[in-house]
Amino acid sequence: MDAPCRTKAADLANLRERLDHLERRRIATLGQPAVVLSASGRRQLEAMRFELAEVERHLAQLEVEP
Repeated sequence: MDAPCRTKAADLANLRERLDHLERRRIATLGQPAVVLSASGRRQLEAMRFELAEVERHLAQLEVEP
């Protein structure tokens, strides 16, 4: 069975949705009272930053392609 064909518009919409979700999670985390994060908490924030940067880069590439 073949995977459904994805269009550029669908890819962009999916990336924008992921970006919005990540940004909401990041803002929620940053809005919590300032406490010392555990090692796992720091790793989660770093993973969120990495994924956010990756999605932003991919979205920028798709937006400039013809």
